[in-house]
Amino acid sequence: MSAVKGRTNYWSLSVDAGRDPITGERNRVRRGFRGGRRAAENALNELLDEVSSGRATASSASVADLLTRWLENVEGDLSPRTIQGYRRIVAKRLIPTLGSKKLQNLSSKDLDALYRSLTTEGLAPASVRMIHAVMSSALKQAVRWGWLRHNPADQASPPTVRRAKITLPEPSDVIRLIEAAHDSQNPILGLFFHLAAATGARRGELIALRWNRISLSRRSILIEHSIAQVKTELIEKDTKSHQSRRITVDETTVELLRRRRDQQLELSRQAKVELLPDGFVFTDSVSGSEPWQPDRVTQAFTRLCSANGINGVRLHDLRHFAATHMLTSGVDVRTVSGRLGHANASTTLGVYAQFMEPADAAAADVLGDLLSGKVVTGN
Repeated sequence: MSAVKGRTNYWSLSVDAGRDPITGERNRVRRGFRGGRRAAENALNELLDEVSSGRATASSASVADLLTRWLENVEGDLSPRTIQGYRRIVAKRLIPTLGSKKLQNLSSKDLDALYRSLTTEGLAPASVRMIHAVMSSALKQAVRWGWLRHNPADQASPPTVRRAKITLPEPSDVIRLIEAAHDSQNPILGLFFHLAAATGARRGELIALRWNRISLSRRSILIEHSIAQVKTELIEKDTKSHQSRRITVDETTVELLRRRRDQQLELSRQAKVELLPDGFVFTDSVSGSEPWQPDRVTQAFTRLCSANGINGVRLHDLRHFAATHMLTSGVDVRTVSGRLGHANASTTLGVYAQFMEPADAAAADVLGDLLSGKVVTGN
């Protein structure tokens, strides 16, 4: 397991580090040490401790080896669209530049050089940060596997990304857009856009909505899944937070859903096809078996905005519209966070902090009035 050999107070320390994860061959971690025998034995014990704890390794793995293994490891935990994006980053940005480098020799300096090169090339800071996130995650896994002693990405310096300011559509534009969708060749789009603005649900979550997840009598919608589109393939997956949530809707929304339900029942009756109890709400199938394609909804939204002179508004902005108007109307952050499906309220605060300023100013006035004696408190 170990060896201590020396001459003229120079010692070669060697410890068995197990099999190489790539070649399968046994490896040894070797270090030189200068000093007396007792000090050399202490150094050997320290090296043994490092190897046993995974802090020292002699792996021959390259950066490309790690990235390939890491992608295989995380594939089952992430959405198909996310994995597709990660594979693109690995194939286009990381393997061509760092792939051949031995993992043991990768440094934060190497990563910073890559980030500078990408920035000089014209890549946006947010894109460079995403590349850093992929590399950092893979290196973190390498530490867990014992391939590395530490994560060099922890000391790297990717460019700073400023949070983009959210531009909200005016309520009048949202209403006009929904009415235009109701009057379009596909009036069900009106219901879709109405639900997006009334619930703040994500595009994929609304497309995944099924009738057996809706209670018209209780005015509730259960959001459990999301539909992702990878090229032309549709994949049903968990929500972004991997948690289901129940949303209460208003009477107008209930009535619109009831009309949609009656319409589907009538169409299935005419076609002599049974409407599935778990059929999709947004579908062209008479039985409700197939959902809409997400990209199709986005394209329809863009066309309707253009036709009605509504500029600079994205489909996702209906989610921002719902969130900000709830917050500015006094709905507490935890409730808003729950309706949006955020993992926690701090995420909601981080995204919509700019819209909390009026409420913060009102809070300051309340406390100021109290301390100045303008408010008389009861006994």
